[in-house]
Amino acid sequence: MATKAKRSKTPAKKKSSKATSRVRWTSQNDREMKALIKDQTPARAIATKLKRTEAAVRQRIHKLGLSLRSSKKKARR
Repeated sequence: MATKAKRSKTPAKKKSSKATSRVRWTSQNDREMKALIKDQTPARAIATKLKRTEAAVRQRIHKLGLSLRSSKKKARR
């Protein structure tokens, strides 16, 4: 009787062809980002300025409890 070879239930991890280098956020990065948010700079422009991806910027903004939306409310007429 031939026995079947057991297969692992977890799939083999594929190596990415693109190397990722993760750069830690510094307090200086946070201060600069907060200033850009205050000036109502879009996330894409902030990402370019900080040399990070837009997704990384949006994640950091969320983690810090900030918002890209304007906090100024329009006056009613």
